[in-house]
Amino acid sequence: MTTTVHRNFKQVADAESARSALLAGGFSASSVTLNAHTIGDSPDLVAGAVESIIDQLTPGGEGAAVRARHQEGALLSVDTDDDDQRQQADAIMQRFGAVEA
Repeated sequence: MTTTVHRNFKQVADAESARSALLAGGFSASSVTLNAHTIGDSPDLVAGAVESIIDQLTPGGEGAAVRARHQEGALLSVDTDDDDQRQQADAIMQRFGAVEA
């Protein structure tokens, strides 16, 4: 049964390095997905309104939410077929500073 391992990275470059290491470690390109966090303002009015409401509910207030939203980072996901692959993927990603998603 396939299990997907998701890990966050504070820097996109670290996630890219982990992705390269996973590929070099035998994982197929189709099993590894890197998604950079979106940096910037909301693309439309509705999303902006929802963001504003959530910002007001965020611990630390709107300022903390805005700072967090503008941080660089990435999510790296790896599809694994068994526990050995899952442990291998996790070990590789941790070498590059991964944290649980």
